[in-house]
Amino acid sequence: MKKLILIFVLILTYGTAFANDDILLYKVENKDLKVSAQSIADGLTANGYMVAKNQDMNGPYKKQFGTTTFQSYSLMSVYHPETSVGLVPKYAESGIFTPFSITVYQHQGDDALYIAFLTAKAQENIIKKKDPLFSDLEALNKKTIMSILPTAVETSLGYENVKTDKPLYTKYSFDVDDDEAVEAMGDLMMMMQNGMKPSGFVVANYIDFNAVLKEEKREDYLFYDAYSLCKLKIIYELSKTKPEAGAFAPCTMVIYHKKGSNKTEIVSLNIDNLTSTLAIDDKKLLAMLEKAQSDMQNIIEESAE
Repeated sequence: MKKLILIFVLILTYGTAFANDDILLYKVENKDLKVSAQSIADGLTANGYMVAKNQDMNGPYKKQFGTTTFQSYSLMSVYHPETSVGLVPKYAESGIFTPFSITVYQHQGDDALYIAFLTAKAQENIIKKKDPLFSDLEALNKKTIMSILPTAVETSLGYENVKTDKPLYTKYSFDVDDDEAVEAMGDLMMMMQNGMKPSGFVVANYIDFNAVLKEEKREDYLFYDAYSLCKLKIIYELSKTKPEAGAFAPCTMVIYHKKGSNKTEIVSLNIDNLTSTLAIDDKKLLAMLEKAQSDMQNIIEESAE
């Protein structure tokens, strides 16, 4: 009996030793390929989510890099309107999760399909705010996935996230009078988009979230825009060994101006999110990620001059 108990304890210890509490990962058998990113997107829509973008990445992978290890690999930009309308007026920086990312993938030769997205704990840790709305959203995400895919099971990533004390997002603040803010924002975004293209950044999606806020009689902002940004080379390299990296891609950058503030602000995720959550230690990949962040920082700062 003692031996059996010891074995049971060892199994439990092994099963939790590599828990990654930043990413929720679901697994569903999909040998017949009946489950797709589109069927999941349709299910999310039916449950009150807005699917801003559902992008197949396998096509671009094959076109630009000539190969892929996936049967399918998709990135979704998703938000839950009620939750976002509750969060954004309280914490402007929380818009980096409006939309948040969901990745859906299946490797070639694998009978299982996977769905990955950030946990409430990860989102709260990134913006350093704790609010029941985050855990409510996580509970809703879980419930919705199970309603779409009743046979799906939560599974482990097999490695722990690495803790970091580095800031997980960057906020840029520019002094702009309220009555000049809208025109200045247009000029700023034109300059930024001109700078992004040569650096390989793509605006995968755009949301005028202030329009959503106004529908709910929330008049806090002159504008509140969310841009989903992607760099194909980076997600391709990440997905080779860490396909769950799609829980961060495309990354959302928000630009907003709160009424009466005389400030336009930009908030974007830092690369340290990926490196800590995904426990990345490959030097070549780290250098690529650090350069991407440096490039984006330069684009923002130079555009605002």
